[in-house]
Amino acid sequence: SSGINAEYGKCCAKLTKQTTFAERPSPNFNSHWTTYSHPEYPGLLVLKHAFTAQGLQTLVRRVLLEYPAGLGSTEQKQRVRSNLSCLGEEYPDGRSYWSGCDKAGVELVEKLRWISTGYHYDWSKREYRAGFKSPFPGDLSDLARSLAHSLQLPAWFAPDSALVNFYHPGDTLSFHQDELEWELRAPLLSVSVGLRAVLCVGGCDRETVPVSLLLDHGDVVVLSGESRTAYHAVPRVFSAFDVKICQHTPEQTNSTTEQHSPEQTNRTIEQQSPKQAAVEQQTSHPNKYCSRWIDDFVAGLSSEYLETIDSSLSSEKFRKMIAEYLPRTRINISIRQVENHE
Repeated sequence: SSGINAEYGKCCAKLTKQTTFAERPSPNFNSHWTTYSHPEYPGLLVLKHAFTAQGLQTLVRRVLLEYPAGLGSTEQKQRVRSNLSCLGEEYPDGRSYWSGCDKAGVELVEKLRWISTGYHYDWSKREYRAGFKSPFPGDLSDLARSLAHSLQLPAWFAPDSALVNFYHPGDTLSFHQDELEWELRAPLLSVSVGLRAVLCVGGCDRETVPVSLLLDHGDVVVLSGESRTAYHAVPRVFSAFDVKICQHTPEQTNSTTEQHSPEQTNRTIEQQSPKQAAVEQQTSHPNKYCSRWIDDFVAGLSSEYLETIDSSLSSEKFRKMIAEYLPRTRINISIRQVENHE
């Protein structure tokens, strides 16, 4: 922890802080937020407090509840893909994803590693293909375009692909580049939700010394310009009970983020057994900042809404599943443009 905080302190000394004003008034975004840049990594931007609480809750409902809700259905498979569908996983009794989780227990919940929509990346051939896509959600497009316009990024930016990654404490992501999109002049925007993580960002070659940053709940990172194809990695995702890391307030902490493939995720750092996790939860107290948003999110899930997601689960059981899942999960939503429209 001391080493991470020291690296964080070195990075903060070089960051340039400025206020960015929202170009388009929206209940999803604050009227202004803080944007950080680094002189040694041009095009790398970190946004703090861009989302309103309502905006983040809406986004989490979409990617955590609505996207996975019917992963097993033919209709939903036409809109999204996941690592489970690629592996041929079926859900118990052919039920929805969350019903399947209820039947199978925590194992199925933690098997979900990624969901994609819009252009789908072919992990076996390591490429995007024309026609291998589904309709891209309009709300994700509006979100990304609004942020990009406020940051004075290219006005022609037309996001058409998103990858949602689900991480847990101990997961890691090795150094890699996002360089297979056909339009690399367009920025890549990532929104991080949930557990804190360390992100390392380097340059467009492996010789550049990477900078290490802490990524917080609600942070947005932009890779654009010279940093669009920068090497980046996530060496650590923290537990919500790691008080030494979670003791920073949002104003005291900086961040950044990434994309992940199923082949690159490893569970090798501080892996805990269920028994160890139970002991830790009995002897530790989660940081208020790390857990406050979860309480608000779960409380805002009406019975009527949950029934539209999965009517086979009681609202009480559904809320309990979400309340138990979120404290051990980091969700990353990475939005990009694949197609070149010229």
